[in-house]
Amino acid sequence: MSKDRLQSPGWYERMALAIDAIGTPGFVDALFAALTCLAPSQAITVFLYPHKGLPSALFEKDEEGPWLPEGNVHKYLEGYYLLCPFYRACMEGIAPGCYRLSDVAPDHFKRSEYYLAFYQHAHLEDELNYIIPLDPHLTIAVALASTRRLASQQVADLKRVAPWVQAVVRRQWAHLNAEAIGGRFESALGRQINAALNNFGSSLLTERECRVAQYLLRGHSTRSLAERLGISEDTVKSHRKNLYSKLDIAKQAELFSLFIDSLAQAQEGLSKDPLESYLRRR
Repeated sequence: MSKDRLQSPGWYERMALAIDAIGTPGFVDALFAALTCLAPSQAITVFLYPHKGLPSALFEKDEEGPWLPEGNVHKYLEGYYLLCPFYRACMEGIAPGCYRLSDVAPDHFKRSEYYLAFYQHAHLEDELNYIIPLDPHLTIAVALASTRRLASQQVADLKRVAPWVQAVVRRQWAHLNAEAIGGRFESALGRQINAALNNFGSSLLTERECRVAQYLLRGHSTRSLAERLGISEDTVKSHRKNLYSKLDIAKQAELFSLFIDSLAQAQEGLSKDPLESYLRRR
């Protein structure tokens, strides 16, 4: 897309229709139609991320096709979101704006089991999120997914309109705030699931080994891990070898499977370390 595309009558017409749709059930459809004038996209999902409690999907839409298997958003909300770079960025207070997956993902994200099990399985090639805080404790993410790699100019156009997207989204959901929805989203279940990643393996591993496991699950390389933890790459490898031995696994795929399977047990309200109860029942 070019600068002329942003100035075309079609874009302005779609912008106007989206503004007119604020406050109606057709708002996200109108927003999606406007944004697809700038770059092709097959799906849009609007996530609500409370900084305490469980995320939810305010809206999900995809064109018919193989790229979003049935239940993909449901799987995400069941626990996969804990490893999502966009979710982690929101929890860490990233500035409002439009971000491509590559802007927020760890260096080895595409080698991670989360990427292989979630993104690649859904046949997605590109994703951008508009990150829009409603208040200091509540963020909306408008996710656009594409089955093909977007051109750099298309990405630039989507990022250029971020202030407009933020404005209309805030207007659409102005009634939401963390205090008002606290009772709806904050719960023992929410606290357990959001603590699951931090507590994963704590009954068997040292604190440092737990941190290494968390970063491996998110898609960090040995070098990235060493930089983040302030230790040598050889030390990272030693910690990885030890934690694999303690968990009786041999590769990252098995670590990911342990995490996802034990997370299902955590949702039953069991111990703080989801792995402890999972191994006890296995």
